[in-house]
Amino acid sequence: MGALEQDRARGTLPSPPARRRPADAAVIGITALVAAVVFLVVRGALIDDAYITLSYARNLAEHLHWGLTPYRTANSATSPLNVLVLGAAAFVVRDAVWGLGVVLVVLSGLQAWGLLRLTRALRLPAWAALGAALMALLSPLMLAIVGMEMTLALTLVVWATVAAAEGRPVLFGVLAALLVLTRVDLAVFPLVLWLTTRTLRRRSLAVATSALLTAAPWYVFSWFALGALVPDTLVIKTVSSSAWGPWEFGNGWDLYLERYPTPVVLAAVPALAGLLALVVWTVTRAWRYPRWQGLGPVAALGLGGVGHYAAYSVLAPPPYHWYYAPSVGALTIVAALAAGALARRPAKALDPAGDPIADADRPGRRLPGGVRLPALVGLALVGAALLVQVAFLVRRAPVWDYAPITTNWASAEQYLAMGEDLRDEVGDDVVRSPGEIGTIAYACRCDIVDLFADRGTLLPQITQREDEAGPVMRALLDLNFVNLDRDVGAAVPDVALDWFPPGAGRWPVGSPWRGAGSFALHSP
Repeated sequence: MGALEQDRARGTLPSPPARRRPADAAVIGITALVAAVVFLVVRGALIDDAYITLSYARNLAEHLHWGLTPYRTANSATSPLNVLVLGAAAFVVRDAVWGLGVVLVVLSGLQAWGLLRLTRALRLPAWAALGAALMALLSPLMLAIVGMEMTLALTLVVWATVAAAEGRPVLFGVLAALLVLTRVDLAVFPLVLWLTTRTLRRRSLAVATSALLTAAPWYVFSWFALGALVPDTLVIKTVSSSAWGPWEFGNGWDLYLERYPTPVVLAAVPALAGLLALVVWTVTRAWRYPRWQGLGPVAALGLGGVGHYAAYSVLAPPPYHWYYAPSVGALTIVAALAAGALARRPAKALDPAGDPIADADRPGRRLPGGVRLPALVGLALVGAALLVQVAFLVRRAPVWDYAPITTNWASAEQYLAMGEDLRDEVGDDVVRSPGEIGTIAYACRCDIVDLFADRGTLLPQITQREDEAGPVMRALLDLNFVNLDRDVGAAVPDVALDWFPPGAGRWPVGSPWRGAGSFALHSP
């Protein structure tokens, strides 16, 4: 029996309300509709790393091939599960970008459904679920990384929280495995939920067994067919860290705040509100009071976000802006659910003899019409946050040219046009990537290579990483790469594509991150 069920059996929590089917359908439908509008607005401004994933997905859908280009097998997709999901959608709709739109809508609806399940279990109002789903969806950080794995990650995190709240160890184990397949570092969330949920700890064998059975097929395939248990970005992102100079994850917020102050502030404020709610919960030991009993799963969700941020701060990888999304997304959801908790009726408390205390259900101050003031405050806070986010979404343009936070050297439109020109010009030649490869490779469908596309080019960096590792990390790397084919040679480019100052190259480009420039082909 889960903690919530035990509380209800003792009389300290009432049974959840009857099914709110009309309200549930409205919440899911509104969230899906907003997700569809979001996709139409941002689809022209997808970042380059999103196109890396889309290239993998399209090659999987069209050729059952695992690689950034059709020419070479690679293992640089950070999120295998995201590629599989997008590949399935691309196969159905016959286009990877529109497949992404379908996935965004479906995952957003599933996330709203999970939040509804969570709010029902915790006796929160349905508007808290809608607010949480929309605040996460419309966060400028999430808008900047559509196409990456973060929508999938947050959906799975929400459902893992539901499984913990409902005391369902098998489902929790499956979701934990799916989170790891989405990205290995997301294991922080199920770990925190497991540690803070007594039912899951008691059923650890069921959790572990279901997780192992879910994750094993992919890892066995990846270890033998792709030569590594985890994606090669484990090495690639380490190698590329020097390009960021003094900036790393811990101080990266300062860099983005300087470059993109408005979207960074709008993304950070709800997350900081969620963090504040978590601190207040902990400092006041709110779980002792009848009104706040049973909200532990929401606190665990927030602790998972804090734990993820802390782990990345210690590891100090480069400050890629999507690395902040798990913490920001989780704490934003906590903020909305905390606002919804203000509308929560007090639960029945028991005296030492086990009898309900009569005034524990005192409704508190009400406004005319029977509306409770705390509920109105919570609803107003969520509504204000959503109004600001919607204003940010629509004020820039009906269709965006650039993501609100980007580190790319050109717009997606400029890269796509460049790739289409290359498709006709280079033929079967091997092209050396300029450093950003995803969008160009998607449009070009040519043999363009770098660390992400060509395993042979990456081999020296893998060897370097192994030589620099300590005993424990070296043992882990040896295990990871034990089946790697180290005899494959690096691709030899026939031509190179590089960035030049404005006017010096054939293709003029520009971006908020790097300013004006141009690209040109030349001899490598």
